[in-house]
Amino acid sequence: MNKIRRGFTIMEVLLALSIGGLVLVTATSLLVTISQAWAKRPATRDFFDAHVNGVADFLSSVLDQAGISTQAQKRGSLVELKAPFDDFEDPLISFYLPEAPIPFFSPHGKSVRVHAHLYPEDDGLSFLWFSELQELEMNGQGNLQPLEEEDLRKTMISPFFREIYYCYYGEENAGPDDVKEWVIDDRLEESAQSDGFRIPSFVILVFRWEEQDLEKTISLPLERLAPSGIEPEPR
Repeated sequence: MNKIRRGFTIMEVLLALSIGGLVLVTATSLLVTISQAWAKRPATRDFFDAHVNGVADFLSSVLDQAGISTQAQKRGSLVELKAPFDDFEDPLISFYLPEAPIPFFSPHGKSVRVHAHLYPEDDGLSFLWFSELQELEMNGQGNLQPLEEEDLRKTMISPFFREIYYCYYGEENAGPDDVKEWVIDDRLEESAQSDGFRIPSFVILVFRWEEQDLEKTISLPLERLAPSGIEPEPR
């Protein structure tokens, strides 16, 4: 005996279509609401993100242009730790730029042979810098400095900067077979091989806007390698 297969009635089909249409309309309305909320979000947050990314790109680009000054040729390091003036208590991350980018403004024209110092403050991050074309003298540590502290030029990089952390890989006297770990500190590490401080491998910069933090990692070029990666490239 053949069984008769009963299909959906027209009322059931219409009811299913109505329910499906209602779900589709609700989902579409929710999507439109979310899209409008995203489009109308405060532009300042976008500006903050773009600003921090721009600062990180600018710093990386500037450090990539670092060279070795005549004074630092014996030391052979692209990045040093030194004070820009005798009155500074703590050394700053310092480097030499044969030709500085536009933000290093000089009333005398393009800035060349620039000694730059990364200057973190509680209310922002700046560069303190001077050019070898200015009147200079040797300070107590044997480094060049302007005759007067007022002759140091200051270029603001970011007013949103709040904290800096210094990152070191392993102990300074670690041997090639020793286990090494990354150490992150909010202060420069004193050197075990000299009276100064140890140069970090990179730094972490913290930017803050309305209690929201963004971190950026900036590598420090300790030496300039040739394209072969074997010998330092002369600058």
